[in-house]
This record gives sequence, structure tokens and C-alpha cells, in this order.
Amino acid sequence: MNVLSILAEVARRHPDRPALILGKRSITFSALRERIDRASAGLQREGLQPGDRAIVMIPMSIDLYVAMLALLDLGAVAVFVDPWIGWKQIAAFAAYAEPRAWLGIPRSHALRLLSRSIPITVTTGRRLGPVPARRTLSEIEEPAGDGAVHASQPDDPALITFTSGSSGEPKGANRTHRFLLAQHRALAAEFPAREGDVDMPMFPVFALNNLAVGVPSVVPAMDFRRVDRVDAAAILRQMREHGVTTCTASPPFFDRLAATGENPGLRRILTGGAPVSDAQLLTWRRAFPGTEILVAYGSTEAEPVAHLTAEERLELKGPGFCAGKPIERIRARLIPIGDAPPGEIGELVVTGDHVCRDYYRNPGAVKENKITDSDGTIWHRMGDTGYFDGQGRFWIVGRVHSTIRRGGELVHPQLVEQAAQGEDPRIRRAAAVGLGERVVLVIETDSGEELKPVIQERLAAAGQPVDEIRLTRGEPLPVDPRHNSKIDYNRLRERL
Repeated sequence: MNVLSILAEVARRHPDRPALILGKRSITFSALRERIDRASAGLQREGLQPGDRAIVMIPMSIDLYVAMLALLDLGAVAVFVDPWIGWKQIAAFAAYAEPRAWLGIPRSHALRLLSRSIPITVTTGRRLGPVPARRTLSEIEEPAGDGAVHASQPDDPALITFTSGSSGEPKGANRTHRFLLAQHRALAAEFPAREGDVDMPMFPVFALNNLAVGVPSVVPAMDFRRVDRVDAAAILRQMREHGVTTCTASPPFFDRLAATGENPGLRRILTGGAPVSDAQLLTWRRAFPGTEILVAYGSTEAEPVAHLTAEERLELKGPGFCAGKPIERIRARLIPIGDAPPGEIGELVVTGDHVCRDYYRNPGAVKENKITDSDGTIWHRMGDTGYFDGQGRFWIVGRVHSTIRRGGELVHPQLVEQAAQGEDPRIRRAAAVGLGERVVLVIETDSGEELKPVIQERLAAAGQPVDEIRLTRGEPLPVDPRHNSKIDYNRLRERL
């Protein structure tokens, strides 16, 4: 069941096809498989064994996939740390993961001081800095391995990745070999590749899926911590140079591309990770004529859950944001919101083979986010509130943690925000938060007080209660560090 067996088969079928392209560097599927085998053998010589955990702090690159997949190849567990996670959180993750190895760029090794002694340390660069690593990745890749893939069990942990933390502390999702294989099958079925496709993925999991289906991945030239500041001209040059046909990224990435007025001629763009407004979709449709635009819905623990085209989203009118009909591999239902009585709007829970069943060594998070039925079925609480329409499509109206109780009634933030924003180009973002039982609507805009009466009229027409409207006058609303687009309601509430 080791997920690396798929990559080995792809390397046999397409040995000379580029697997990963980063700037002027590239590597074929066969060369990548060979490097993974060498690195796996080297880590075993260093003393790493199946089941051991290893922190991986390497930006999206060829070295990232060599290191991460070498760990899976030998049956170890890769604890993947995103670049946006704070050092205090890294220390906490390292403490409970109890890693025996640390694989990272040179600067990352200074963070090893925050955790207990780690015997195996590998850097992707030279052994420099105040806390040098014992070995470099190139050093441990010599000599070659035997080409064998560790025979992992289906429920053996393979990869631990962390949630965005937009609703609290990030949690380590336990991605087993069974989960990764199921997720690969779901992604391949819902977003099928064509012969000759070249993808530009912003998310590491989509590059991992590309490796499993034999599609070349062009790593975008960007700072992954600031998606909203992508150099669109540089991205467009990459797309043209390497013949990119599809792209997967968060909404601000495509906002930046659309603003150039240049059409890269992509076959498909796939976005998600945060709400996408109708205004954004209309802008993208004008900027990318002829391109299929898909909006995906999911989470770290369950991806994909649903998706729909831009045209479907724009045609469907109703309260909230339509996420689409759950895919065939997902079962979904609603549960009551907290202690509120059951109603049309509830919290979405999902189950399926590619739904993460637990969090690594975090029983508190499991208790809070998982529901086990009497037959053993494990449901994941998506944390989103909404309702199903007559065709079985799910409409999002807010997050459980940001639902506001006002005068004995529940107020759903996204319904307020949707009513206030409309398609008004003066409003970049809107966020409704509860201060006690008061509903405060914050508008990210450069406009002045003249905007408030317009917003109040829209809210009244939609029947959405708001006690106060505040304008940021150019100051951006706080957003999540991963996608730079989801409102961080906790930080906004603290700011207010």
C-alpha cells in the first residue's frame, strides 16, 4: 500500500518526461525516482527506520519532493511544516511529533534549538550557520539504494500536514498511505489530466498528485507566504516558457494574473481554500476567456469535497456561496450548530476514504472535530455552516466559530457579508463579527462615510441585522497566512 509504488510505476512508463521544473532546474520522472531511492538508502544508513518521524522544512522545490518522498519510500513519516507557520508552533509540533530526523534548508536548522536533541540532521544546502546540520542531502544520496519500496500497511502514517489554523491552533492531519492513495484517486477522477498537460500547482498536495498521474509540475516563482504579492509578470513568463496548460492556486494568485490584462491561454484553472466572490469570478472570466474555471471546496482533512464551474456559480443565486454538489466519493450531512435546535442551516460533516480520520497524537482535536457513528463510520466536522438546496448542492453561510448569537437568533457572517458587498467594486472584503451580541460589519475599502448608507440599504433589503458598520479606509482585514484570502475572524475580533 506504500504510495511510492505509484511513482515507481509512472517512472517506468515516462522515464524521460519532466516531473518537476523550478526555474532553470528540472528533473525527469526516472531521475526523481533514482534520487528518492538514493536519499531513502542514505537516511537508512544514518539510522532512520520505518515509523520514525522526520521534520521537513523545505520550500516547494525538487529537494522537497526528494526528501519527503524518500521518507515515505523507507516507511518513515514526513512531518511537513509550511513556511507560514510561526516558530512557537514549530516548537510545539516538534515536541509532540518526537522526530528522529530534521530535513530542511540551512536557516531552518536554527529552529532545532526549540526542540529536544534530534540525532539525524540533513540540509539541502551547505553545512553553514550557527546550528549546522550533520549531513547534506547530496551527501546522503551516495551510494545508490536497492530500489525497494517499504511495504507499508494501509493505515501506517505517511505524511503529517497542518491545518491553516483559521479557526484555532493548527492541527496535524494524519495522512496515512490509504488516505493518500484515496485522495489521489479522487483528485484524478474529479480533475482529470489530458495527455500533454503541464500543471502549475501552488499547493504541494497537487504537485504530489501530478507525480502520481505523470503530469509535469512547474513550481511557480513566488514567495509562498505572500500569495497576494505574486509577481504576475514572472508567473506569466514561466507559463509561456514551459507550456503550462492548467494551474491550481488560491484566489489572490488569479487576482494578480487577471490584473495584468494578459491571457495565459490556460485550459483550466482550479482555485479554492477561501471564498470566491462573484465579482472575482466575473473578473477572471473576462481576463481568461476560453479557460475552464473551477472553484473547489474542501479542507486539509477532506479534499476534494465538492466543486463547480464559474458559470454554475454565477447562474445560481441564493443566500450564501454555493460550493456545489458533494462528489460521489463523499457522503455529507448536516448536524445542529452547537446547542441550537435543528433547522434548515446546520454544520456540514463528511465521510469517505479520502477524509482524514484523526490528528497525529492529538486526542483533544479528534474529540472536537470527529464524530464516530455506532457502526464505526468516522465523520469529519468541516466547521462550515450552510444548507442543501433541492438539487443537493451545499451553500456556505459561515463558520461555526464565527456564528453570532444576537437576541436569541443565529446570525451567519457570510450572509451579512454577501448582502453588504454585492458586486460593489469599492469593497475589497467584508467581515461580520460578534462583539457580545452586537453584530459589527467591517468593510475593507478606500471609500469614505458616503458608502455606509448604501451598505445599510442592501442589508435592510436582505433582512440581515447589523448594529455597526466600520470602514478600514485602506487598512487590510487580517487573513489566513496560507491563502492570504480567508478572513481571520479571531484576529479581527481581537483588533476590534
